[in-house]
Amino acid sequence: MEKIMSMLFSIICAIALAGCWGNFSPNTLPSEPLVSAAEPPSTPSESDTQGEAPQSDTPAPSQEPSSAPKKSKTPEQPKAGATIPTINIQVGNKNFTATLHDNESARTIVQEMPFTLKMDDFASQEKVTDLTFALPSARAETPASINAGDIYLWSGNNLVLFYTTFSNSYSYVPVGYITDVTGLTDALGSGSVEVTFSMLLSRQY
Repeated sequence: MEKIMSMLFSIICAIALAGCWGNFSPNTLPSEPLVSAAEPPSTPSESDTQGEAPQSDTPAPSQEPSSAPKKSKTPEQPKAGATIPTINIQVGNKNFTATLHDNESARTIVQEMPFTLKMDDFASQEKVTDLTFALPSARAETPASINAGDIYLWSGNNLVLFYTTFSNSYSYVPVGYITDVTGLTDALGSGSVEVTFSMLLSRQY
């Protein structure tokens, strides 16, 4: 009887084990092997980051030489408060008032006044003479027309007093002009004449 009970117990255990093994499937095994925990990424040490300057993505502006054109020198202009000399031109017993331009040539001539010059006629349009004192170098200009009463320097030290109006193509250094030319042509005449230049007054500009 004991043998029979022992055999039944063995059969039941075998059936139970077979059932457990049948429920165990390879699909229940994990598909990936176990991986050890990854080490945290290393961070730069404080000593590695010292001395490294931050880099900017913005490129530094290039420095190019200025291509602005240079300005040309303009004629000398009177400054506020400058005095514009006014002179007297005497021909015989006739007097004429002239205003001088504000330039070095005119100022040099004023410093030599008063003086009397013998002026010769040229081309029945002007009186001309050679000044005996030195004048500074100056840039000549070519006016489109010459007006009666204009005073210029020509070819260095030649002082020219015009008494007619005409078109022009020659270069002169401007000195001044007579403000009222009434009677100028008659006073100067057709030949040589003595002309006295003297300081009259200074007009505030």
